[in-house]
Amino acid sequence: MLSEQETPTAALDPHRPGSKSRRRRADRSTTAGSAIAFTAAFGLVLAYALRGGSYDIVAFEEYGLLIWWLLAVGIALGVLPRVRPARAVLLLCGAMLAYAAWTALSLIWTQSSELTTEEIARSLDYLGLLLLLGLLVGRSTWRAAAAGLGFGALVVCVLALASRLDPAEFPVDLVAITFKTDRLSYPFGYWNALAAWGAMSTTIAIAWSAHDTSRLRRAVALALVPAAVTATYLTYSRAGALGIGLGLVTVFAVTRNRLTLVAHTAVAAAGAAIAIIAVRAAPQIALETGDRGSSTVAAAVVGASIAAFAAAWLTGRLGIDSRRLPRRVARSVLLAFSGAALVAAVIAGPKLISHAWHSFTSLGTVPAASDPAARLLSLSGTRYEVWQSALAAFDAHPLDGTGAGTFEFWWNSHPRDAEFVRNAHNLWLQNMADLGLPGLLLIVGVAIAAIAVAVSVRRRARRSTSAGVSTAFLAAFVVFLFHASVDWIWESTAITVLALAGVAVIGGRLAGRPPRLSWWARAIFVALAVGAGVVQLPGLLSTTEIRRSQAAERARNGNLALSWANAAVAAEPWSASAYEQRGLVLEAAGRFNAAAVALRQAISDEPTNYVHWLDLARVETERGQIAAALVDYTRAHRLRPDSVAFELPPVLTLR
Repeated sequence: MLSEQETPTAALDPHRPGSKSRRRRADRSTTAGSAIAFTAAFGLVLAYALRGGSYDIVAFEEYGLLIWWLLAVGIALGVLPRVRPARAVLLLCGAMLAYAAWTALSLIWTQSSELTTEEIARSLDYLGLLLLLGLLVGRSTWRAAAAGLGFGALVVCVLALASRLDPAEFPVDLVAITFKTDRLSYPFGYWNALAAWGAMSTTIAIAWSAHDTSRLRRAVALALVPAAVTATYLTYSRAGALGIGLGLVTVFAVTRNRLTLVAHTAVAAAGAAIAIIAVRAAPQIALETGDRGSSTVAAAVVGASIAAFAAAWLTGRLGIDSRRLPRRVARSVLLAFSGAALVAAVIAGPKLISHAWHSFTSLGTVPAASDPAARLLSLSGTRYEVWQSALAAFDAHPLDGTGAGTFEFWWNSHPRDAEFVRNAHNLWLQNMADLGLPGLLLIVGVAIAAIAVAVSVRRRARRSTSAGVSTAFLAAFVVFLFHASVDWIWESTAITVLALAGVAVIGGRLAGRPPRLSWWARAIFVALAVGAGVVQLPGLLSTTEIRRSQAAERARNGNLALSWANAAVAAEPWSASAYEQRGLVLEAAGRFNAAAVALRQAISDEPTNYVHWLDLARVETERGQIAAALVDYTRAHRLRPDSVAFELPPVLTLR
């Protein structure tokens, strides 16, 4: 892939001795660099996505540790930086660093040092990724790296769809079994996360197909859209459908090839519609009760993909990218559509808005229906109650919040219903509740800085392919922000990585020649990188050892279980979960006094977590300390009044 950076004409002068050989070497070097960039970006996407979206603390902290150690070693050995990051990219990194610093500062007042440390590690992981890509990806490799990200994202969508059509070849869907749901969630373990991924992937593919000058690349991109849309449909996610729509509108607003975009969208939409009709005609596929009808659905998807491939190839061959509507026609079409939209809004808008608001604010889940897609027409759910609770938390702690990652404790103490809630399902409200007004301003700053990078690249793009790449990831980031506004997508690490990595990669278009760093500058950066990597270790080690302890306890090996629990405490002395596990192991061994001591330490680390108080009440009962048990039980009930654990009278529960 050739660089957009101008090459000195003297170096390429065919009459200069050795110029042809130098040019051949430069071409080979560029081709090799592009292949490496594509492969690395493709692997990055799959690595994060195929581990349950890397939501699990062990997964994302392992990757965070690897990223920061790569930075440390690369800087120490002089391998990095390969390029000079653009100011816009450095500004984005600075915004993320400021957000991570405020998150770390919340350790002073947090209700859980363990959960706040986890959020610090998550923020540093995102910062490390931005830095690594900013120091690696330059003008000769940015489009190849972006292609790797986009193709990897679409491959994940294909795998997700395949897991529904041929479930025997994929891991058992524990989410579907546990929640008795028919909504597609592989590989993320959460249907709305897959919907966000599908919407972002569809947006990337449509934008790419409308601009790339390579007929093969544009055809492959569009050919994968029907699979991505079908996978998104099978999540039965309202946000997924809206996300695809928002992505297409954003692409249309900033694209340079609107005629091609409209043609490709029409073909892909028709193909996806045929695939969805095939899904609806196969109840076992639609309801996830079997695989009957999978061959028909697969044939429909393949047929739609072939049609999309042919259409994109044809538009590239006909060269319609360069064709433009006459200004007079374009203005007439725009006025006609605007007028129709205005009339529709005046006639039907108030009634639709009223109905939607009533549906959104109605307490309860979407009623079950024989057609799982029926939920796409309703806004019912519990988001309204959760968001109201987050606003109440902000009102109570406007300047500092309750501490990063601790919204669940506020919800437990101030519930709007009995649902278990860990996150506020809204990035902005989550930060208002957890980190107060400064947290909100800082995360908004991160979002604005990322958009600024993408917009800068799009404005500077001269070639059609470059315009398509920048449009694709600008629109994908907009879709990400939408999904992060209605769900806990920030914590679904793979999705945030796709969004931020896309911005960082296209930021390589603005990169310059690598700077020369003095030894002391390298030493400072290495020290900081090592420190950021060390932050990943306590939670990673403690969680791993807790799980080993739990496995040993299930195997009835109490001594080994206690040994692993003690190791978890040693790895993260502020971890309430580690002390809780030690207490539970000691309780199982009949060592009630020692168990009570461990559980009191867990309470000291998480005083507003009702679970620890309830565990202690049970242990106090086993010790014969009924009065103390009742006090602990009452405290637990106050911290989680709507829990099903308190549906029985205390005397029966404690018996």
